[in-house]
Parts: sequence; structure tokens; C-alpha cells
Amino acid sequence: MRIKFANCVWLILNCLSKPTNTLQPMKRILLYFIFFIAMLGVQSQSLIRGPYLQSPGPHSIIIHWRTDSAANSRVTYGLSLGANTFITDSSSTTTEHRVQLSGLLPHTKYYYTIGSASQSLRGPDSLLHFTTAPDPSAATPVRLWATGCFGQGNAGQRLVRSSYDNYTSTNRPADLWLWLGDNAYDDGNDSEYQAKVFDHINGYYQMLPNLPFASTPGNRDYNTICPWQPNFCTQDPNLHAGPYLDIIDPPCHGELGGVASNLKIFYSFDYGDIHFISLNTELGSANANYDWLGVSHLDTAFSSPMTEWLKADLAASTKKWKIAFWHQPPYSVHPVTTEISPMAVASREHFNPILEQYGVDMVLCAHDHSYQRSYLINGHYGDRASFTPNMLMDGSSGDATFTGPYVKYTDGPLAGKGTVYVIQGNSGSNSSYVPVGDPAMFTAQLCDTCMGSFLIDIDGDRLDAHFMSAYGATLDQFTILKQSATAINKVQNDLYRADVYPNPLTAGSWQLKVSTNLIGGTAEITDAYGREVFRSLLETQNSTLDVNLARGVYFLRIMLNGEQVVKQVVRQ
Repeated sequence: MRIKFANCVWLILNCLSKPTNTLQPMKRILLYFIFFIAMLGVQSQSLIRGPYLQSPGPHSIIIHWRTDSAANSRVTYGLSLGANTFITDSSSTTTEHRVQLSGLLPHTKYYYTIGSASQSLRGPDSLLHFTTAPDPSAATPVRLWATGCFGQGNAGQRLVRSSYDNYTSTNRPADLWLWLGDNAYDDGNDSEYQAKVFDHINGYYQMLPNLPFASTPGNRDYNTICPWQPNFCTQDPNLHAGPYLDIIDPPCHGELGGVASNLKIFYSFDYGDIHFISLNTELGSANANYDWLGVSHLDTAFSSPMTEWLKADLAASTKKWKIAFWHQPPYSVHPVTTEISPMAVASREHFNPILEQYGVDMVLCAHDHSYQRSYLINGHYGDRASFTPNMLMDGSSGDATFTGPYVKYTDGPLAGKGTVYVIQGNSGSNSSYVPVGDPAMFTAQLCDTCMGSFLIDIDGDRLDAHFMSAYGATLDQFTILKQSATAINKVQNDLYRADVYPNPLTAGSWQLKVSTNLIGGTAEITDAYGREVFRSLLETQNSTLDVNLARGVYFLRIMLNGEQVVKQVVRQ
């Protein structure tokens, strides 16, 4: 169409350049009118992607969109729908528009429109709004939404999206969306992102203008960046480029907190009182110089630009909560993932010790097309056979309404110890493989109808998380509490460290993990009516409570030197 307009303009200009006496006045006026209309056609744009939001901070945010023809960029915004109080322009002529707004108020909702200096493309409408990040000094609740392996363009993806919409229609929407990799199938190319992420049918056309996202790449996204199958990527990570990296605009220069990585492929940022770390499990390489993940260096001496940056970044963070996310998971009940996949094994060997050293609270991954979740654990960096009960900080469900929340101490000998590892890889994909037992994992949802997404609420010293199925059911939930141990005396501290595993129990016997100082204490189990059903002296570490219980809820009372602690235990 633009070629026809250009030809029209050329013909009109040719006519208008002729001497005045060769054209009648009315014809000249008509030609000027046609010329004006033609120029409007030449300059008009159509919106073909976006807008979408990146790098949300307390005082800034970045807005992206794509058009079919090049022009400059303009965003107008204000505190109410239709209020064009502020204007931010970018004079660059482009089809890939990027406008950064600054000088914003923390935790404030703004409405906006997008376009150029001469044309409005979208807005004002009720979907075009954003809320800035909280003031980091204020205690503000934050809600996160996490999805992985979601860009399938199928009915499952739409169901998961609808379950989130239905939930947040009566509960407040998320503040930040985390993409856990394999964001667009099958290869993460531009047309797949357009159809399966930005489109209004299968994609997220209605939420992208108002829900900022932060992301990590998966192997699918890397198929158009640096494919690793079958021999891993052999390209310098500093040179990685492709559609996924063109789309994202993360705060990789330390502008929103964290140490600058200066690379989009891994980065960190702060949001309220949370520090986020996006790592990359696609950086394994057959070339030792470019093997930043360490797929060929499964030893503690391994280092790379990514792991050295990670150490510096976590050492510098003072945030109360720390959440890391990457694609290929360190633990799984999948038969091959965490024992054979070099990417998964390398992440466990090289990422986890650093993360746990600095007290990271949660790790989010995808890749397996399932939902899985670990206990609160620490120190498990080898294969399944190397797992011991001493690596359990808490062997219960962590469900505050069931067996009680997980507790992470902020001081004392257990300060910062304990991480929950989550796989959220079924936000558009599903699997029903036969699982293999992994002692680190508490639960798994593997059925064909168990697709879903993951919601996290953080408020002060409390984190509540739940897995929500595509049909709206909560299939798993847990809580982490931050708590000081300063006021707890030595006996009480030993009592709180005692733990029963697994909890809930489906078969077999419970194992009671006790500290040396608890030897000589007593373990007593009572039913829901207070009737004693079991009693035993604690004579060894890691005592086995060999007790035959019917299905139900019980209470384990551990006693030492006149003090006691009670833990809820469940026999399923």
C-alpha cells in the first residue's frame, strides 16, 4: 500500500511542478488536497506488537512496542485514565519503539498512551496502565506470578491464562511476572513470539500492557540464539543475539539494584524488599572458554564470568528476600533430568552452593513439563543417592494450615539456611511420565490435566506461595517465615531444629532428625483428640519412629529438660 502512495505522491508533485498556466486553479486545488491525503497515508503507522513493560523501578519504567513503518516515539501519561499530564518522546525513527519514563512516584498507578509525535496508536484505554515498584524503604506487599514452558499457542496455555484472570478478578493482580524459559515454542523465533506471546488469541495481549515481566531463557528460546543440541553452543556468550534478547530489556547495568552484569543473558534487580537473580542454564559449551555454566567442570573449583558475577551480586545484596530463577532445574522426579542432563547437573553443582551460602530463599525453574517442589533444604549438590536427612532444614509440607510453615532463622547457627526449589514448567505444556523418587522433592503434579501457574505473595517476614491449576484449584501451597533465634535458649533451639521426615507420610516409617544435644529426650505422638499413640526415647541421631498409624493428623511432641516443641504430622 505504501508503494502506491509513494507513486501517487511522485505523480502529484510532477504535476504541481508544471507552470501555473498549464493547470486550471480548481485542478491545482484538487491536486493539493490529494497530495495532503497521500502524505497522511505515507506517514500513518499500524501497531503490530505491544505495548509491553520492562524494568519496573520505583521511579522509572520502559515501554516497548512495534509498528509496521518507522517513526519517532511518544508516550503520554498521567494519574487518571485519559490524563495526558506528562509527555516523553524519543526522536529516533524506528519500528522497534522504546521509551523510558523517569521521575515517577513510587508505588503509583499511571495510565498511558503510545504513538508518535503526529499519531496516537493506542490509548487511552483501561488496559494501558502500570504501577511503579514500591519504595524500597517501605514495607509493601508484593505479588509475583511465574509461568514456564508456556508459549505453546494451545488450549492449555489459554486455560492457564484464564485461571490467572479468574483468580485476580477477585484477588489483586500480580505486580511482576516471571518468565521461566521456553517462552515460545518450538524455537523462540520472532514469528512464534508474535503468535504465541504477543497475540490476543493464544498470547497475553490484554496483560502485557499492564503487567511488567522479567525473564530467563530456555533451550527453546536459545534455538535461534545459539543452538546447543547436540554439542552445546560454541559461541562467545558476549556475542549472543536473537529474537528473545531483542524482546527483553532487563536492568542489567545495576540501575535497579544489584551488581551490573552488563549482559542481557543474566542479570539481577531489586523490587521492594526482594532481590531477583536471573541466571542462564543455556551457557554450557564444548568450548572451555565459553562454558560459563560448567557442563564439563563438575567440581567446586569451577568459575566463570557468570558464577563470579553471582558471588559478587549476592554478597552486595542486603534485601530480606532473595529469589533466583533459571530454566533447567537442579532437582526433579523426571527419570533423566537431574541425573543425566548436563545443564541441570551443572546448575546444581555450581549455582546452588553460591545461592545457599548467601541465604537465597527460593529458586524457580521450568523445563520439565510439570509442577514440582522441594522441601526446605540446604547442602544437596550431588546426585539423589547423596541426599541425607541432615540436608533437610524442614521435612514437612510447609503448609501453614496443615503441618505448619517453614521457618528460616535470621540469626544464630542456622541463619539464612534453607531454600525451596520449585519447577513450574507446565503453564502450556504437560507431561504424565512415570516419576523416579527424588528425596529432595516434597510433591509433584505430573498428570495431563495438571497444567497451571505459580503465585507468590511476600509481605514483611512472610512468603506465601501456591500452585494454581488451569482449572482454578490450589494443588500445593507453602509458607516461609523469617524469624529471629536470639530469644530462643539452647534447649529450645535444639528442639526447634528437630524435624520429622517425610511429612506427610504415605507409607513406611518416619525418620526423626535430631541434634546431638537432643539425645536423651523423648518423642511422643498423640492423635487429634490428645490420645497418646506412640512414645520413644531419643537415643541416637536420625532416630526412626517405627509406628503404625492410620490415616489422619497427629501431633509430635519432642521433650527435653522440661521444655518441649510440638509439630503437626500427617499420615496419608
